[in-house]
Amino acid sequence: MANIAILIGNTEYETLSGLPCCEADVLAVKELVESAGKFETIEVILNHTSSQLKDRMRSAFDNHGPVGEVFFYFTGHGSGNETDFFFCATDFDTKRPHETGLSHSDLLGLLRSLDAELVVKVIDACNSGTLLVKSDQALFPTSKQGFKNLIQIASCLDSQNALAGNPISLFTEKFRAAALRKKEGVVYYSDIIDTLRDEFLRNDSQTPHFVAQGTGREQFAENAKQFDALRAKLLSQFAETEIVANISSVLQPSPSPLEILTRAEGTLAKKELVQEFISCFFDGLTGRASPNGSLGQFFSSEFVVHSDFREPTARDFIIQVLSGEKRPDNFVTASTSFGIPEDRFGLSGLSIAMLPAAEAREHYFLRLNCTLDKVQLKITFSPKFATLKQFVLVVSCAPSLDRCYVMEVLTQHPLRDWGIFDPDGVEVVRRWYRMNWTDNCDGLVNKISGKLKEIVDESITGALKALPE
Repeated sequence: MANIAILIGNTEYETLSGLPCCEADVLAVKELVESAGKFETIEVILNHTSSQLKDRMRSAFDNHGPVGEVFFYFTGHGSGNETDFFFCATDFDTKRPHETGLSHSDLLGLLRSLDAELVVKVIDACNSGTLLVKSDQALFPTSKQGFKNLIQIASCLDSQNALAGNPISLFTEKFRAAALRKKEGVVYYSDIIDTLRDEFLRNDSQTPHFVAQGTGREQFAENAKQFDALRAKLLSQFAETEIVANISSVLQPSPSPLEILTRAEGTLAKKELVQEFISCFFDGLTGRASPNGSLGQFFSSEFVVHSDFREPTARDFIIQVLSGEKRPDNFVTASTSFGIPEDRFGLSGLSIAMLPAAEAREHYFLRLNCTLDKVQLKITFSPKFATLKQFVLVVSCAPSLDRCYVMEVLTQHPLRDWGIFDPDGVEVVRRWYRMNWTDNCDGLVNKISGKLKEIVDESITGALKALPE
């Protein structure tokens, strides 16, 4: 049976930022799979539109009989919404993702048609992890239409970005190194996954996701010695790079403190950039979260923007997140302390340990120290029918010089009095994210708005089931 490798990379986009390293990513993986010595066909697809990409993949798959293994690799932009993940082609448009991208669902259909003994997917793209896992899990129950054995390696979670690099992306570099780590014996895919887990163990900004359906003994290469020539080549390149770097450091004087600070200044956020990012993010959420269509029959909506952290349902969560983060600034003061709420009986000299547990509790302190037009968005879905609950989504943006912390809290509120909803409510979603100020926020907008509509739809279905027809 034939083994096929499909390697896809995009460096140029019509509407998205360019990714120069992705061509080098593809070539690096091509060298790797060539050295593995088991792939009869290696299809390299660079800078294709969606239509061209799909045609190339169909053509590659149609030209084969029985397939032992198909190895799929993608490097480039990724985009997700509440229902699917999309591999962005060069003409990708967020408003027409199915037409201008390759959806994960369509990819599964193409791969399934091969009826391969093993399907391996390696994906180096932003927002690639959890949505892919969610999609794949629906396929895991044994089915004649499913996969026999499947391994998926995604570079990050669906709320994270995959880091680019020079000359190749961070994740692709680590993947290649993990595959070359073993010097003798069989190289199993499980070996590569274990090494990658350790490599990103302390990397909070990028967490790879892995899914495996098989025996755990699926082989990437029969003998690690097949990679000796590639290892020698890479070691030689590394040595040359080190020599050049050492010569450069001798010939060029070290940068002055002024040059170092000036260089760093160019990477930090400015007020105008921060305000533009938050405005774009909130505008996207307002547009996507509006209860249009069928939801508009059941709910009215209200959108409120604050220039401070005013919503009590999000306060404690913001403090918990920020107090555990190392930030190079104090744009937001967030702290917790444990002590006596008030000295009602003149007991301040006594140890807290001598007081009843109810008298000593945790205190939260939150203050926005910088001035911004917008930092918090409150979206309220108020039901038009008494049997439905009210939903309140609070999205908070906590600014820092190098990134934006986004906190999402969704609560549902039953009626407490005639026409009055319980202000405390019940928390149903609590998530947070780190975003760079230059990131595209479409993926996060789709994630948050999609979850809101999913929860609201479930509540309507539950309420209808409880009522007599």
